[in-house]
Amino acid sequence: MKVNIYKEDGLNENYINLYYDKMDTETEIAKAFLLSFQKNIIGKDRVSEKERMILPGEILYLEMVDRKCFLYLKDSEWQTDATLQGFLDRFGNQGFVRISKSMVVNIFHIRELKAEANMRVNAILKNGEVLTVNRSYRNAFYKYLRTTKKGDLS
Repeated sequence: MKVNIYKEDGLNENYINLYYDKMDTETEIAKAFLLSFQKNIIGKDRVSEKERMILPGEILYLEMVDRKCFLYLKDSEWQTDATLQGFLDRFGNQGFVRISKSMVVNIFHIRELKAEANMRVNAILKNGEVLTVNRSYRNAFYKYLRTTKKGDLS
């Protein structure tokens, strides 16, 4: 896939156009990723109670703790009313996959994978955080990686 990036002064809003001849896997992934920036989820700061719209592409991972769903971004943490399954139903085709009963990860923020004992896998995120892929979710996780990113974590 050829990618051209241009700077244009004086734009009122940034925009992206995706041209394709046929909708192959690579194009479908690019389309889903780009569309993720048009859908938002509301997050609430736990300390200040301030709310903001969060783009799915900003989210590194989600975790359920004490029946509350938290969104973890590069340098902040937000609470949302969404459930993990509800989030996956809405954004699952945009790089999100369950890695345990209480956690969903954005595969576009994974830097590397390391195999551990007991068939567990550690997903090391681009910010250095380490998440464990539970062994019962391992096969589905790898299948999602193969179909979504073709195993390329760069």
